[in-house]
Amino acid sequence: MFKRNVRVLLAVSMLVLMIVVAGCGGSSGAKRIAGLNATETVTTFFDAAKNNRMSEASLYVSAASKNDPKTVLKFMTGQSGIEQIKNANIVSIKQVAQQGNYAALVVTIQEQNSIKMSIKPIGLEKINGEWYIVDFDQIYNSAKYKVLQQLLANI
Repeated sequence: MFKRNVRVLLAVSMLVLMIVVAGCGGSSGAKRIAGLNATETVTTFFDAAKNNRMSEASLYVSAASKNDPKTVLKFMTGQSGIEQIKNANIVSIKQVAQQGNYAALVVTIQEQNSIKMSIKPIGLEKINGEWYIVDFDQIYNSAKYKVLQQLLANI
């Protein structure tokens, strides 16, 4: 019974993912701003997500992260931080490391109307000359991101 429920959940997740990916590139009219550095990429993503422009925000997330079923599950269960972003402001962004096509940033976020602050490490990958945010869990689950793991470990 448990395995059947997991299969149904995964099937539904994949369906949602396909709908989200199809919706992101279609008629939304959202266009990625070209030539942004790593810091500007995070700022642009944050601004789009905060203003509920998720199609636009998704343009700054790596394709591998968007295609990962775990990422979809995090969004569906509210563990993605999107609600936190909507009620927060960026205090600072600092690129702390870069090696080849990978960069590690530290973003300090403050909750609106509060003194509560949080510090978030963010990994990015440069693909075809453009920076893309990589899902944090994917960084630690994929051998492809060994360099990024090392950069983030030094923060």
